[in-house]
Amino acid sequence: MQASVSPKISFLLLVYNEEARIRAILDQAVTWADEVVVVDKSSIDGTKAICESYGARIKHVIVPYAPQGQDDLQTLVNATSCEWIYFSTASEMPTKRLVGRCRDLLQERGQDLDLIFVPRKRYMYGVNTPYGKLADVTEYPFLVHRSRARVQDRIHANFSASDKSRVDRIEYTEDCCVHHLSYPTVAGFIHSHGQYMQVEAQQTPDKELDYLIQRMFREGVEFLEEICVLQDARPSVGEAWLGHYCTLMVQRFGLCLHFWEKRRSADVKKYYQELTAALLNNEWTSRPAVPLPQLQVASTDLPTVTKRTSMNRFLRAVLPVKLRNTIRKRLQSLVTWFK
Repeated sequence: MQASVSPKISFLLLVYNEEARIRAILDQAVTWADEVVVVDKSSIDGTKAICESYGARIKHVIVPYAPQGQDDLQTLVNATSCEWIYFSTASEMPTKRLVGRCRDLLQERGQDLDLIFVPRKRYMYGVNTPYGKLADVTEYPFLVHRSRARVQDRIHANFSASDKSRVDRIEYTEDCCVHHLSYPTVAGFIHSHGQYMQVEAQQTPDKELDYLIQRMFREGVEFLEEICVLQDARPSVGEAWLGHYCTLMVQRFGLCLHFWEKRRSADVKKYYQELTAALLNNEWTSRPAVPLPQLQVASTDLPTVTKRTSMNRFLRAVLPVKLRNTIRKRLQSLVTWFK
């Protein structure tokens, strides 16, 4: 359906303590968006002052702080007024051609769509990596219709359409994409994904936990195997692969750890309090001794690795022989290389 008037777009930027990056994002947004809205999670740095320096060109909305992945998306939608909403963060810089393509697509068939996927060129620790399991280009439904798209607070599934036919995608080219400049430091990744992983585990149905624990562990092992293969390709791919693959393993095994904790459903804090009280009573008072409490878990724990079990025994227990030998050989090569 041909739209007679180009739909208006609200540029929505969710931030917390982004004084170092927000000005560049706002400088480009005010040149093309019909409305620029900054939703500020109660920043305590200079973010507010920077927003106020733009005057009426942006709308600055302050909301209570929420950890990564726990934002109320409907509140964000309600802060805007245009028909279409372009979601962004302070780590994402769109190209001019991408913005033009968004405008053209909305002009051509905006009335037939609920959301549009936008190509995103991903950087991590300053490197865009086009090899292995690391996709150098991903896509995300950044452009969302305010009333027709379904909005839910669910990691990896925040936006959806009423029907697949009401979804479109903008094709990636080098000059038509969002440059996603993620994680300048390892500490930043650990902090951010520590929050994401906890929320994702909380949102995962109990019936899916066993399957996902196996899946995360399997993917982590696959990444480890691919690290070993890429070690031989170091001259052609450079050394960036090591940090990227280690990051993916931390994310997979971290999720596995959170899923395990949820399936276990043990109140360890309460147990420690009870155990501390019992030890205090038994060891440091003259009162009659009491039995030490036992940790109550909802599921039967799998056998654990005892302190006498060597890493070689653990590897033999969980990894195929061929993969185990490959990993041992490649890791020895890595140690030699770093020396």
